[in-house]
Parts: sequence; C-alpha cells; structure tokens
Amino acid sequence: MAMRGETFRFWAPVAVLSVFAAVVSQKMVRAHVDPEVGLLTYSGTRIIPGIRGAIYDSCESQRHLLARSTPVWEYHLDPVALTNAVVKRKGDPPRPRNAILKTISKALSIDFARLEKMADDSARRYQFLARSTDSKAHETLSNSSLVKGVAIETRRVRRYPQGRLLSHVIGSVNANADGSAGIEQKYNSALCGVDGHVTYMKDALGRELYDRPPLERSEAIPGCDVYLTVDSNIQSETEKALDEGIAEFGAGSGWAIVMDSRTGAILAMASRPDFDPLGFGKAPDSAKLNRACSFVYEPGSVMKTITVAAALDAGRARPETKYRTNRDDPDYYKLPGDGTHAWPERMTVTDALVHSSNIVIGKLGWDIGRELLHGYMKKFGFGAKTGIELPGEETGILPDWRKWDKASWSRAPIGQYVAVTALQLAGAYQAIANDGVRMRPYIVERIVDGYGSEKYRHEPMELGRPIKASTARTLRGMMTGVATPDGTARRAAVKGYTIAGKTGTAQKSAGRAGYIPGLYRATFCGIVPASEPRLVILVTLDFDERRKFHQGGNSSAPVFRKIAEKTLKYLMIPPDKPDELLEEPGWE
Repeated sequence: MAMRGETFRFWAPVAVLSVFAAVVSQKMVRAHVDPEVGLLTYSGTRIIPGIRGAIYDSCESQRHLLARSTPVWEYHLDPVALTNAVVKRKGDPPRPRNAILKTISKALSIDFARLEKMADDSARRYQFLARSTDSKAHETLSNSSLVKGVAIETRRVRRYPQGRLLSHVIGSVNANADGSAGIEQKYNSALCGVDGHVTYMKDALGRELYDRPPLERSEAIPGCDVYLTVDSNIQSETEKALDEGIAEFGAGSGWAIVMDSRTGAILAMASRPDFDPLGFGKAPDSAKLNRACSFVYEPGSVMKTITVAAALDAGRARPETKYRTNRDDPDYYKLPGDGTHAWPERMTVTDALVHSSNIVIGKLGWDIGRELLHGYMKKFGFGAKTGIELPGEETGILPDWRKWDKASWSRAPIGQYVAVTALQLAGAYQAIANDGVRMRPYIVERIVDGYGSEKYRHEPMELGRPIKASTARTLRGMMTGVATPDGTARRAAVKGYTIAGKTGTAQKSAGRAGYIPGLYRATFCGIVPASEPRLVILVTLDFDERRKFHQGGNSSAPVFRKIAEKTLKYLMIPPDKPDELLEEPGWE
C-alpha cells in the first residue's frame, strides 16, 4: 500500500507536466504556422522616426525646395519564414507560396522567376529585394494577411532637389541623419523631429502582427522647416557668373555675396570649389570650406574705402583735399608704392580712391592716426563675427592699435596687416549703402514647425552707425568714379545704373615670409544703384598661378557686372540713369 502511494506521488506530477508541455507545444506550433492564433503572442516596440524638417529658399512666386527627408523602405526576403508560414484572411483558404511571391513581384516590380529562385534558396536568410519610396507597395508588403517572409526596414533619406546649388549654405547630413555642415548643422536641433513609438503584438518568432491593433502608440513630431533669405534664381545666376569668371581668368577658387543693402539679408552666397551634399563625406576639405564667411584674407585696396570714410567722418579730410604723390616724403614712414603709375604732383582724396593710389591713401591713414582708424574699422565690423546663422564663421584679424608699428600703420589703410572675411567686407559696404547704418547680415528668414506655426522670424537688426549719413552719401558719390572709363573698374559698369564700388588686388601673404610674388586675390565690391542703394555685391577671385588678368578691375569686375545685370532685372529695380537705356536700340 505504501509502495502504491509513493508511485502515485511520483507519476502524478509527471503526468500533469506532460499534459502541460503537450498543450504548450501544440499552441506554439500553431502560433508559428498560423498568425490567426491569438495565443502565445508577445509585445515589441518599434520606433517611428520624426521626419526631419525641410529647407526652402525665399522665392515667393515659386518657392524652391532645397532639402527634405523622404521615407525609404528596404525589403529583404526570408525563404524560411515564407515556407513555414500560412497566410490567410479570416474565412479565406490559405494563400499558396506562389501567390505570395506574385504579390511581392508585382509590388516591387521584380522578375517572378528571379524571385522564385531566391525563395528556393533556404540556406540564405534575409536576401535583399529592393529599396522603395512607394507607399502603396509598403502597405501591401506589410500586410501579414497577404504576405509573409518579407522583412522591412524603414529609413529616412535626405534629398537635395537643387543638386549642388547653395551647397555651402545648406550643408549636409551624416549617416545618422545629423547635420554636418551649413544650415543642416546650425539648425540641427530644430530640423530634427521627435521620434514616436509603437508597442505592437508579435508572434513566437518575433514577427510583428500588422493586422493586430497596436497596444500603445505615440506619434512622432515632425521637425521644423527653415526658410532662407536666399533666392534660388539669384543664387543660380551668381554661381554661373562665378564659375565663368574662374574659368575665363584662370582662378583657383572664388566667392561671391549678394546682399540687400537695406536689411542685410543675404540673397546669394557662393563659394568655389563646392561639393555635392550627398557626397559631403568624400569631398576634399578645400571644397567643404565656405570661403564667403569662413576664410580670412588681406583685402587689399578694397579696404581704402574704409580709410576714406574714417577721414571724411572725422573731419580729417574732404573729397577735394589734396596730397602730394611723392613716396619719399620725410613726414611719413616707408609708404607703399604705386608701381609704374605716373601721378600728377598732387592728387585729391577722390582721385586717390578712384585710381587706387597706395601712396595718397597711406598718407591719409597716417594722418588719421592709429587709434582713430582702428576705431572706425572696428565700428564697421572688422575683427568680430557678424553673427550670420552659419557654422564656422571667422572673426578676421584686426590687431589692437597699440600693437601697430610704423610699418603696419602705413599698410593697414590700404588693406594690408589686417585680414577680413568676405562677409565682413560686404557688411561694411552695406553700411555705406544704408546711409551709415550697419545691419546684421542674416540668411534665415523664418522657422516654421511641422504643424505650420511660425516659431521664429528674423527682424532686421541695426548693429550701429559707423559713419554719419552725410558721410555715407558723400563717399558713395566719390566711389561712382571707379566703375567709369577713367576708373579702375570700367568693366563693372552696368547700363542704366550708377555703381559705387572699389577694386582690390591683394598680393597673397606667405606669413612671416612676406608675400608670394605674382599671386593675387582680386576683389570688386559694389553698391547699386549708387543713388538709391538696393544691393551690395562682392566678388573675389583667388589665383594660385600667375595670370595676366589678376587685377580686381579686370577679372572680378566683369563677374560683378554679370551678377548685377541679372539681379537688377530679376528684382525689377528701376535704373537711376534711364537715359543710357534709351540710347540703346529697341528702347522707345
């Protein structure tokens, strides 16, 4: 009797466990084979990526899309899952394997015979099928009552519809979809969306049951859209003119800026060499550099305008004030020369600006004094970042006036010893164009969240008044002589418009070794129309080899003219010398 009791106590638990194991095994097999079985299901979490915001230009008539993220689905075939699964709808017979393959073939436009061969190769799991942006195909292939054996990965791909246009400003994103240059980097936190998530049911093999309602869902929040001040039409013409100038005159690189002189808004910003935003990681460092705001160089004679502005504003000289043109003047220290130019014995400040006399402007700067000239340069924005909404902006070089020795004192007035960015230089000319009021340059117009609400709008911001309005108007009048047959930039002239500008032909510095013989950076910066300014346009060509037309008036000035002609016409800015246009054939 005792033996029988012990046997029962031994076999009873074994029997219970056996029955339990049999039931569980049967349900697991059914769960693997038939997704309609609602037992032994598990939960998983899938991230819903927040869509990265787009970037647009400022063209109101036809807004241009510059960057956007699009969903891309990547499909892989798992022959094992395909073979072991039964796909069926409630009340319908199971779908055979060939029917599933035909559905996949049609959705992804894949040859059925090739797909069938892939399905027969059960030794290879997760074979690549295709990448697609077709939402209808995704809806079909993610429906577990139609298809099994297809693994789907969701990715977001950044697209740049305008190609290389404005590449330095827009920038790029890295493999993790984070901004790595330009606006993409500067506004990465605003452009990035907030990820959502779905807690879903999955079967015993870990596959999501798409036909079951999610257990929990948190919607993703799309990123903000960024609207720039740049107009793609002006940008396109600027890049075209710059490319033509580099090719025609044999420059190694170049840069150009078009700025609204009233507000400081950037209408175009180009830098060469450039890069393809989709291949940013493979581009050389020289191509990634935005030379318009992240490159520092000695400006040369284009800086003489600032010296003259300081002299006029401080009352140290007038346009008609005359200076002797002799270099061996005992009252001044080692004046820079004027090459082979033969000047009259005496020259006015206006003529010195128009003809770009190093000797006269050097004397003028000496008479102004180190402290005062340095103060005006600082008020014009040199030696400090402008605050443009782009990464990598440089501050330039403006040494404290107490560190100026006699040599630098005589060179700073003509654009040596100090170094600037193109954006700083264009910003200084903007102040001259705007009757002495300097505006903060900006390139972002507004930011709008993913639901259409405006989160930020730039309001034009005054940064100060380096010179009086009367000084600015007088100076512009003096500068109009530069782009005339008698000036240094006659090739910058635009029919029907007065140009207030200045050339600069700066010898390239080799640091402490001095200057590199025969290599120059040629600049022209102009204000148009000079009487009622609307635009500031700066062009610089950088020569790596000796070239015949390396001067600002011969190379950069023609590029300026092309950009100005197209931009003035596009913006329908009326001419301030209409009589010139009436003289041309076709005008009545």
